[in-house]
Parts: sequence; structure tokens; C-alpha cells
Amino acid sequence: MMAEPQSVLSRLNRRQHKRRRPKWWAWLAIVIAIVGIMTAGFGGVHWWHLRHQIVLKKYPVTGVAIDQDAGFIDFQALSKTGLQFIYLKTTVGNRYTDDDFADNYQRSIGSSLKIGVYLTYSPNSTIMSQVRYFHQQVGHSTGTLPIMIVVPEGIGDLSDSAVLKKTTQRLTTMQVQLQQQTDQPVGLWIAPQQATKLDKSRTWRMLTLTDEPLKQHYQSNIDFISYDDSGSIIVDGSRQSLNLMVYNGSKKMFETLATEN
Repeated sequence: MMAEPQSVLSRLNRRQHKRRRPKWWAWLAIVIAIVGIMTAGFGGVHWWHLRHQIVLKKYPVTGVAIDQDAGFIDFQALSKTGLQFIYLKTTVGNRYTDDDFADNYQRSIGSSLKIGVYLTYSPNSTIMSQVRYFHQQVGHSTGTLPIMIVVPEGIGDLSDSAVLKKTTQRLTTMQVQLQQQTDQPVGLWIAPQQATKLDKSRTWRMLTLTDEPLKQHYQSNIDFISYDDSGSIIVDGSRQSLNLMVYNGSKKMFETLATEN
């Protein structure tokens, strides 16, 4: 009779041991999860390469936009990836300059990459002050591609006729002043929904801000398309996060565009 409590205790210990031991399905779930993650990673990489090849086939001239968030860029290595051009960020409004612009510009000279620059328009500063500041900070380091004015999406409601008229006039003035100052073509880097609202009587040379699907070729006044602002490419064995772009035309047209200045 004295052995009965010990027998009960042994059974309880065995039950607790069984509860602590992982079930076979738990291990199976872990294995499935690991395989799923690996498959998703491989699939993501495969899809990126497939999409990139589709882009290259339709748009043979590719490039990237670079600002200080991209970090250090080896431009000699970048030129070996198949890219043909870069756009470097310069100024914003009349009081901010990209920290890496001067260094990026100097180090990119000598690579096979064609160089372009862009500045960001501010609705809160005079056009004269923005153009003057750009000239002070950039000087003659403007590359050979068309200069682009980035039009931020938060510039006001372009559905309002008064806002649309004022914005169009200011951008036109900025475009003309930059052209006179640099003797280079000047276009707009702008979202498609904004572009459709701007004064259509103007012949804008445009660089659209985003167009991820890249479904078809665009009208001739759109020189470049930024199709993935959070993209990446392999540069010298390491993945580099960059804004991916394409030229909307042939290689021959691009060479003419890049040397017309």
C-alpha cells in the first residue's frame, strides 16, 4: 500500500515529460517554415532578375538616381554593371544641398557613365533664390544630360485652377532661367498624375517620378522614367540600394542626347 503514492508520482512525472517534449508536427511546422522562407527568398531574387531582364529588353539604356542616402558609391564598379547613366541630387529650394553631391560628381568623372543632375523645387521660396542657390552650390558641375527639376507631390492641389496656373508659371520661369544659366535642356521630374494636370500648352521635357509597371513606351517628350525608387543592384559583389531608371528611347538617341551640350 505504501508504494501507491510513488507509483502515482511516477505517472505524473511521465505525463509532464511528455508535455515538455515537442510534438512531431511542431518540428514539421518549423521545417516547413524554414523551407518557405528559403523558397520566398529565392523566388524574390528570381523575380527581380526576371523583371530586370524584361526592363532591359524594352528599355536598353538604364541608369540610377543617387542621393546621400545611397552611401558611398564606387562609380567605376557601377559602370561595369551595364548601367549607362546616373542622376545626382544637388539642391532643395534655396537652403539645402545634398551632402554627397560634390564628392559623387568628382568621383563619377572618368567612368563611362553619363552624368545628369537634379534639383528639387520648393513652392515656398522665390524662383530667383532657388536658381541662384543652385548656381552657387553646383557651379559648372551639371553633367551632359538634361537638368531635371523634381516637383514634389506636396506642392498644392493642381486641380485648383489658381494653384495650377501659379505652379505652371513658376516652373516655366525656373526652367527658362536654368536653361539660360547652364545652356542645357531642363525638364521636370514629376509624378504622372501631376504631369497630366500641368498646362498642356507647354512642351515639357519630362522625367516621370514613378512608373513601376513600365507597360509601354511613352510619348517622345518623356526622356527618362524612374521605375523603382527603392530598387537595388549588385555592385562589385554587394547589393546597393538605388533608384532605378531607364531612358525612353534607343541607344543611338541616348548618345545624341548625352552629347548635344
